[in-house]
Amino acid sequence: MSWDALFSMQGHGPYLLGAYGVTLALIGVEAFVLWRRARARRAARQAQPGGGRP
Repeated sequence: MSWDALFSMQGHGPYLLGAYGVTLALIGVEAFVLWRRARARRAARQAQPGGGRP
């Protein structure tokens, strides 16, 4: 598939771009949620007495 066909407003190009966009957005959301969860777990572990690394 050529770039012209992908970015044209005729045919399936907009649907493909939309599908790739949604997929990348969902991957980004998942990475952000996992990062926040890891930060929260690390903070909770360090808040416990003796939970931090020596």
